[in-house]
Amino acid sequence: MQKIESVSTIQELTVGKHSAAVFIVMYDKEVGKEAILKGIKRSKATIVYDYKNINAMAIKKPDGTTLKESMTYFQGIKGVLSVEYDHIVPLIMPIEPKQEIQ
Repeated sequence: MQKIESVSTIQELTVGKHSAAVFIVMYDKEVGKEAILKGIKRSKATIVYDYKNINAMAIKKPDGTTLKESMTYFQGIKGVLSVEYDHIVPLIMPIEPKQEIQ
Protein backbone atom coordinates (compact mmCIF):
# COMPACT_ATOMS: atom_id res chain seq x y z
CA MET A 1 0.00 0.00 0.00
CA GLN A 2 1.38 3.38 -1.01
CA LYS A 3 1.44 6.14 1.61
CA ILE A 4 0.62 9.60 0.28
CA GLU A 5 2.48 12.47 1.88
CA SER A 6 0.13 15.31 2.70
CA VAL A 7 0.89 19.00 2.64
CA SER A 8 -1.31 21.47 4.47
CA THR A 9 -2.16 24.27 2.06
CA ILE A 10 -4.81 26.82 1.33
CA GLN A 11 -6.13 26.12 -2.15
CA GLU A 12 -6.70 29.34 -4.08
CA LEU A 13 -8.52 29.06 -7.37
CA THR A 14 -9.10 32.11 -9.51
CA VAL A 15 -11.87 30.59 -11.62
CA GLY A 16 -15.44 30.91 -10.40
CA LYS A 17 -16.94 32.40 -7.27
CA HIS A 18 -16.56 31.20 -3.73
CA SER A 19 -18.52 31.64 -0.55
CA ALA A 20 -17.68 34.78 1.41
CA ALA A 21 -17.98 33.01 4.77
CA VAL A 22 -17.66 29.22 4.34
CA PHE A 23 -14.57 27.13 3.62
CA ILE A 24 -13.80 23.41 3.41
CA VAL A 25 -11.31 21.65 5.70
CA MET A 26 -9.98 18.26 4.58
CA TYR A 27 -8.43 16.17 7.37
CA ASP A 28 -6.43 12.99 7.85
CA LYS A 29 -8.76 10.14 8.81
CA GLU A 30 -6.08 8.50 10.96
CA VAL A 31 -5.55 11.68 13.00
CA GLY A 32 -9.28 12.37 13.22
CA LYS A 33 -11.23 15.59 13.58
CA GLU A 34 -11.06 16.16 17.34
CA ALA A 35 -8.45 18.93 17.04
CA ILE A 36 -10.58 20.60 14.36
CA LEU A 37 -13.65 20.45 16.61
CA LYS A 38 -11.64 22.11 19.39
CA GLY A 39 -10.48 24.76 16.92
CA ILE A 40 -14.07 25.42 15.88
CA LYS A 41 -15.10 25.91 19.50
CA ARG A 42 -12.03 28.04 20.32
CA SER A 43 -12.46 30.33 17.31
CA LYS A 44 -16.28 30.52 17.60
CA ALA A 45 -16.67 29.21 14.05
CA THR A 46 -19.61 26.94 13.19
CA ILE A 47 -19.97 23.65 11.36
CA VAL A 48 -22.08 24.02 8.22
CA TYR A 49 -21.74 20.41 7.09
CA ASP A 50 -19.81 17.36 8.28
CA TYR A 51 -19.25 15.23 5.17
CA LYS A 52 -19.74 11.49 5.68
CA ASN A 53 -18.34 10.21 2.37
CA ILE A 54 -15.07 12.18 2.58
CA ASN A 55 -12.95 13.36 5.50
CA ALA A 56 -13.98 16.99 5.34
CA MET A 57 -16.06 19.64 7.03
CA ALA A 58 -17.64 22.83 5.72
CA ILE A 59 -17.00 25.53 8.30
CA LYS A 60 -18.45 29.05 8.60
CA LYS A 61 -15.97 31.66 9.74
CA PRO A 62 -16.74 33.50 12.97
CA ASP A 63 -17.96 37.08 12.91
CA GLY A 64 -15.15 39.61 13.22
CA THR A 65 -12.59 37.68 11.16
CA THR A 66 -11.87 37.59 7.48
CA LEU A 67 -12.24 34.43 5.45
CA LYS A 68 -8.48 34.35 4.83
CA GLU A 69 -7.72 34.71 8.57
CA SER A 70 -10.05 31.83 9.42
CA MET A 71 -8.64 29.62 6.69
CA THR A 72 -5.08 30.32 7.85
CA TYR A 73 -6.03 29.49 11.45
CA PHE A 74 -7.45 26.10 10.49
CA GLN A 75 -4.48 25.35 8.25
CA GLY A 76 -2.33 25.19 11.39
CA ILE A 77 -4.44 22.59 13.21
CA LYS A 78 -3.04 19.07 13.62
CA GLY A 79 -4.44 16.61 11.07
CA VAL A 80 -5.61 19.22 8.57
CA LEU A 81 -4.54 18.26 5.05
CA SER A 82 -5.94 21.25 3.18
CA VAL A 83 -8.16 24.26 3.56
CA GLU A 84 -10.10 25.26 0.45
CA TYR A 85 -12.57 27.90 -0.61
CA ASP A 86 -16.16 26.67 -0.79
CA HIS A 87 -16.81 27.27 -4.47
CA ILE A 88 -20.18 28.19 -5.80
CA VAL A 89 -20.85 26.09 -8.89
CA PRO A 90 -24.05 26.61 -10.86
CA LEU A 91 -25.93 23.45 -11.76
CA ILE A 92 -26.25 24.58 -15.36
CA MET A 93 -23.13 26.03 -16.95
CA PRO A 94 -23.61 28.49 -19.80
CA ILE A 95 -22.86 26.88 -23.14
CA GLU A 96 -20.49 28.67 -25.45
CA PRO A 97 -21.38 28.34 -29.13
CA LYS A 98 -18.76 26.55 -31.19
CA GLN A 99 -16.79 28.74 -33.52
CA GLU A 100 -16.39 27.35 -36.98
CA ILE A 101 -12.83 27.12 -38.27
CA GLN A 102 -12.51 28.88 -41.58
